Order: sequence, then structure tokens, then C-alpha cells
Amino acid sequence: MPDKRNIFIGTSVHHWNDPRIFYKEAVSLAKKYDVELHAPAEFDFKEEKGVKIFGLPSWHKVADRKKIRKELLKRIRRSTADMFHFHDPELIFLGLYVKIFKRKIVIYDIHEDYYTQILLKKWIPTKLIRTIVAIIFSFIEKLICNSFDLIIFAENYYKNSFPQKIIDKSIDILNYPRLNEIKSIDRNNNYVKIIYTGNVTVDRGAINMIKCLSVLIEKGYNVKLYLVGLLKDEDIISLIEKDAELSNNIATIGKQKYIDYSIIKKHYSDANIGLALISSKAHYEKKLLTKFFEYMQNEIPMVISKYNEWEKLIHDTECGICVDPDNVMESANAIEYLINNPTIAKQMGKNGRKAVEEKYNWDTQAEKLITVINSI
Repeated sequence: MPDKRNIFIGTSVHHWNDPRIFYKEAVSLAKKYDVELHAPAEFDFKEEKGVKIFGLPSWHKVADRKKIRKELLKRIRRSTADMFHFHDPELIFLGLYVKIFKRKIVIYDIHEDYYTQILLKKWIPTKLIRTIVAIIFSFIEKLICNSFDLIIFAENYYKNSFPQKIIDKSIDILNYPRLNEIKSIDRNNNYVKIIYTGNVTVDRGAINMIKCLSVLIEKGYNVKLYLVGLLKDEDIISLIEKDAELSNNIATIGKQKYIDYSIIKKHYSDANIGLALISSKAHYEKKLLTKFFEYMQNEIPMVISKYNEWEKLIHDTECGICVDPDNVMESANAIEYLINNPTIAKQMGKNGRKAVEEKYNWDTQAEKLITVINSI
């Protein structure tokens, strides 16, 4: 039976159709609650999949988000919602405002290990300043979280840096793919399509993947690398476009623009191998990336970095190969192995899909989410 309570979901960073925020959480919650989503969009309002979506201004640089936060605060002041669900660390002060002045339920959704993420922010001038900012934010976040009603962690290990008082009112809602997205796979390319999805940056292995592709081309393989995600780094763009061989064999699907998940799904449908050659160990080694489970659900065998949690996933599911991301030859050899052993590669893909159907799917998380919010 529907719950008459209203949930105000707010994000200043993520686009309105963010897979986790909209397609997973908001749509799932809308089956039981009256849900409104306030997020950057190209429109003022629309209703989709039972969710009322109120557009916020789009942003291009960090400074742009100040006006988005001001607009969010105006809407919060006018809102009669029963619960406020915030998705960005920069919105914790808005959450505190809600608790102090509106005395409503506040849910804080933690998508990242923000301490290590801040250490990777190049727009913060020096390593020392990044470290100081990370320490200060970590302290403030924990302090303010004491006043919130529910903390949601997108990864199991995020809670490890929080005090027990906060852990006791938290839940892990993992970013698994939706079962209803699993469709039949049809791959008839006349080349090997290697795919990477997500933001394309040096920290996320862009250079590693490009070097790896060059080795495979030199060996005579007919391969193409599809970088499907936001690419803003001019150095990476220049590296690709100034080299004729690279520009002919690398497709940058999200150059200077946000990519809708429907486009990502389209590219999954005919991809042969998935990559995640990420070498920023401190931030990524403990987290299981959403792209892993999306590769798995689409029967794409993957070649990923050799980190403990990642190796455990590969060992448990037999859906790919782990390599040293900074060892170009090792990575290229792993891809070459999958190309030359199509039967094994296909079985790895099937193993991954089976694991998603049985365990790593959003249905398990949606049930947890609705149950815990219903209990508040």
C-alpha cells in the first residue's frame, strides 16, 4: 500500500537521470512514496516513472554549483516534504538546516570515500592543501552526520571510518544493476570492441587503456576502444586526436558532454571486453565499481586492476582477469588471451551474468532501501 509521505531528493552535482539517484533509488521509492527529485536538468519540470522531477541549473565548473545550492535552499524552505534525501557532500549543510529549522527526517547518501576522493581533486592547488581540506571535511561530515536520521553507504567499507554511533543508524545500499535491464546479447562486429564506461580521466586509467590499445594494434589485432563517459581532459583528447592511428581506433563517446545511461546500454550490447585499468589505488582498491556489475550483467568478460576486493570478485565469479594496471604488456596480454580464446571469454561473460541474476542485482538493494525508510 502506498505511503502518503513525501520524499524530497536533492542533488547539486549529479544530472537528473543519474543511474543510482533516479533509475534505482527514486524510481524504487516512487512505488511506495510521493517522490520529487531536484537535480540539474535541461528542463523545469517533468514526471517520469512516477517521479516528479524539478530541474536545477546545469553546471560546467565547480563554482557554478554555488547558485544551484542557493536555489535548492529556496526550494527546501518552501517544501512541505516529510523526508529530505541528499546525495552530495556539499549539501550536508542543507541537511543540517532541515534538521534545525524544519525538524524533518534527513537521509544522507554517501556515494564515495570522500577523504581519498578529495586527495585526487586537481582543482585544489597542492597536495598539502588537498590533505588539509580532506581532514577538515572528514571531521565536519562526521560531526553533522550525528544529527541525521539515516546514513546510506554505497559501499560496505565506507562505514569503517565512521564512529559506531553513526554506523548504528546506517545501511549499505550497493550500486548493483537492475534486473529488468538484462536483455539478450548480440555481438556481430567485424572487430573486437573494447569498452570502458564512466568518467574518462588519468586517475581512472585513460592513459593505461590507450597504451594497451597501441600494443594490440601493433600486434595486428583489429580492435577498437570505446571510451563511453564524460571526457573533459584536454590532454587526453589531444593525445588521441593528434595520433591518426589512435583517433581511428578510439571512439570518445562523451567528449565534453554528459552521457545518458541509455547510450551506455546501447554500447554494452555489442561490446566484447570491458576494461577498468585504474591505478589510483588508495581511492579505488576497496570499492567494487558499478561498471563491473554492468559488464557482468551484459555478459562482457572484463580485464581489471589487481586489487584485493577486485581479485576476490573475479575469483568468486570467474568473470574476467586481474592485471597490474601499470604494466601495459600484462594488460595487453590479458586482452589478447580473451580474443584468442573466445569460448573461455564467452563463458566468463555467462558466469558474470549468472552472478548478477543470483546476487548482484538492484532488487536486493531496493527492498532494503524501502524497508529501512519505512521504519524511520
